[in-house]
Amino acid sequence: MPAEVEHAPLPPKRKVKWYLFILILLGFAIYFFFSRFVAMERAALAVSSLKIPFVMLAFVAQAISYLGSGYLLRKTVPVADKPVSVVDGALMTAGANSVGTLGGGVIGTAGMVYFWLRRRGINPGVAGLGGWLPIVLNNTVLALTSLAGLLIMVYLGKSPHIFAAGFGLAVLVLGTFLGILIWTVTHREHLEPLATAIANFVGKFRHRSSDASKIKTAVNHLLEGWDTLLQDGWSGPATGALLTTGFDMLTLAFLFLAAGYRINAAVLIAGYGVPQLLGKLTVILGGVGVVEGGMIGLFSLLGVPRGSAVLVVLAYRLVSFWLPTAVGILLIPYLGRKTASPA
Repeated sequence: MPAEVEHAPLPPKRKVKWYLFILILLGFAIYFFFSRFVAMERAALAVSSLKIPFVMLAFVAQAISYLGSGYLLRKTVPVADKPVSVVDGALMTAGANSVGTLGGGVIGTAGMVYFWLRRRGINPGVAGLGGWLPIVLNNTVLALTSLAGLLIMVYLGKSPHIFAAGFGLAVLVLGTFLGILIWTVTHREHLEPLATAIANFVGKFRHRSSDASKIKTAVNHLLEGWDTLLQDGWSGPATGALLTTGFDMLTLAFLFLAAGYRINAAVLIAGYGVPQLLGKLTVILGGVGVVEGGMIGLFSLLGVPRGSAVLVVLAYRLVSFWLPTAVGILLIPYLGRKTASPA
């Protein structure tokens, strides 16, 4: 009789799902980068024509911007046996942003941060807070920066109505997010019934019944995270959000210097805020085209030579968007394996 062939055991179901997710994400990444190869090539050419010392300073500023995001995440999840380090938070932010860029949007970004926090042993409620609150705080700082930019343009008599309308829409969306977060604190008694109703609705599609004890535990953890955050104050998370936006703006300023143009701080703020905010809230992947077109148009309107504006904005997008997105995609398998305890 022929010898029996031993078959290797199939990997666990969750591991199969993770590998499938990685393969699908890799497919999206290949399509995304190849379909925008021309844009990346133009950005690379723009960087190659700039003064190298200032370009290096721009890379340093962008790295500090991501460390600011890591600090923000660390301060957002204070209830944890093993606090998230600033570097680990920055890596999670980069990876999650890449998932959001490839089609997940803010839900994909928040979901990946939640997933990685859970794999580090952080409870569901606090992990959910860590997924959503940094997005809201970062976009709130961007909204305030956009408001300052619009006020500067009004003062200069150069306020395009389309950007003012876009800012109003962005503020409406952010106000909705902030309203939901505040509601979870002021209406605690309604939070568990609402979570149960949502779980039951989702359970109908998954053909599973919801676990009332798990829902109650998750809600308690969420409120515990809120209470700790409120007790410790908002200075830590707010500082992280300000560092993230401030050093990202400094990246753009260094690239203007690299192009040989000394930009006024007011002009920098006016041309930066609104396009960035609209790019984050648009359905277009990564705000491609929206950010570039908006920034070039606004800087040109504000007196920056169009050639310099095009050169700098293309270089800025390479440093702040294209390269971090590529690095974030490469980080996803590493972040998925780095587990403190099974969740």
